[in-house]
Amino acid sequence: MDSHERLHALHRTLAARRRPVSTQQLMDELDCSRSTLHRTVVRLRDTFGAPIINATGRGYFYDRSAGSFELPGLWFRADELEALLVMDDLLETVQPGVLHTQFGPLRNKVRQLLDDAIQGREPFPTHRIRILRSHARQVPTPNLTAVASAVVERRRLAFRYAGRVAGETTHRHVAPQRLVYYRDQWYLDACDEGKNALRTFSIDRMSNIKALDGTARDVADEELDALLTAGYGLFAGPAKHKARLVFTAERARWVADESWHPDQTGRFLPDARYELTVPYADERELVGEILRHGPDVEVLGPESLIEVFRDRLKRAARKYEPQ
Repeated sequence: MDSHERLHALHRTLAARRRPVSTQQLMDELDCSRSTLHRTVVRLRDTFGAPIINATGRGYFYDRSAGSFELPGLWFRADELEALLVMDDLLETVQPGVLHTQFGPLRNKVRQLLDDAIQGREPFPTHRIRILRSHARQVPTPNLTAVASAVVERRRLAFRYAGRVAGETTHRHVAPQRLVYYRDQWYLDACDEGKNALRTFSIDRMSNIKALDGTARDVADEELDALLTAGYGLFAGPAKHKARLVFTAERARWVADESWHPDQTGRFLPDARYELTVPYADERELVGEILRHGPDVEVLGPESLIEVFRDRLKRAARKYEPQ
């Protein structure tokens, strides 16, 4: 819990109680030390004007005679606000269907939570917030429904798959493991029975999807994470390499605040450039991410990744050479 969350948690606790709350109880609820609690109390009282009273030997409480008190601004954490706004946006785009009557009350609840987030402003100005989706590919509803049903019901699947890399269409029998929504695209993590290996399939490239007899075998979450999410990006696999990248001082002001991978490391160099180290297994997606930084990034290693970039940049440059 960060200081902002702790401040709001203290306010919610005191606003909900009619009697003093002991120091120990507040320390337990806020999961903090006595000194941290004291700093939070002082900030809430002196910075935001909360009518906090410390009853010696009994604890803290709000002075009700001072009138009602509310913290200014949004009450939500960034992830909570994001979730509500995305839910509202998605529910608005849902076309009438089987769940249409259920979605109405659900959206009303989401809107009420947003309206309650800002004191004295109703309704919440959702028209002032934009949610932009990029590179979304259309997935036919029957395809997504068939795959999602197989994942939930633990049923094996057969389908034709038009792979983008090799440009070939193959017939696959798989044991579905989990759906993945990544960068506005739907994917399926599954055990490919023909190859006896875990693979990730883009659902928009599937066709002729059919459920098969027999229960899909389960792969433990730990094994899925180790094989599919250890490296950079979606098509990760076990991380075998570490990309070392150096960004210019100007670009560093953006990259230093970005999260490319949970196990990344980064440091500023003496000349204000930024060095980032990212684990990866399959360089395809990583290459695209690095290329978007153009001349503001240099690949320091490994040598195999440097060769990929050297070849990519040479081929790109040749397209712009005078005839």
